[in-house]
Amino acid sequence: MELIAYYRVSTARQGDSGLGLEAQRAKVQQLAAERGAEVVAEFTEVESGRKADRPQLAAALAEARKHKAVVAVAKLDRIARDAELLLRLTREAAANGMGGFLFCDLPDVDATTAAGRMVLTVMASVAEFEARRISERTKEALAAAAARGVKLGGTRPNTIKTNEAAKAKATAEAEQLRGVIAPMVASGMSLRAMADALAKAGRTSRNGTPLTPTQVARIVGRLGL
Repeated sequence: MELIAYYRVSTARQGDSGLGLEAQRAKVQQLAAERGAEVVAEFTEVESGRKADRPQLAAALAEARKHKAVVAVAKLDRIARDAELLLRLTREAAANGMGGFLFCDLPDVDATTAAGRMVLTVMASVAEFEARRISERTKEALAAAAARGVKLGGTRPNTIKTNEAAKAKATAEAEQLRGVIAPMVASGMSLRAMADALAKAGRTSRNGTPLTPTQVARIVGRLGL
């Protein structure tokens, strides 16, 4: 099997520094090794996941059509935080004879089948929801801080500004997990069980270590679940 790797980072700074890029590359290489596949080309996009106009994605798809190869992506949200865009891409793949898509975070989902496309669409809808809620919660947190007279920007250590900025960042990070944690809370799972499930799904803390039950409890509290 031949793979066309597609990576995406959201900012030019991330693209220049490789922040997040090396992790994506490592996941794709691991997938290739597990499948006995070869990565024959790599394309890196520096663009927001909400934008449909992506030259490097178009180039990756063209290369995949030429080789009848599979496009490999580290995480579903690296290719799209837009359910409609993802569905269009999977349909285009089927219509143009390319091998389809493989996602390292969803290795068992076959995007070439109707059932697989349905699963991907649902997952993309969750990613789209998370992206919108992150934006909304961040704006709400910043607006609340401003209403209390906190001047944002240029924060210094040990000041209320730093505390408010840290709180807004923690809220935004918690929102990234809402789509995963909310169903677990609704089903009555314990904090330990949720922490174990998140670890198996590859969701980690800011420093890359597995989340503890205490950290999960804080996240649940920030989400108001």
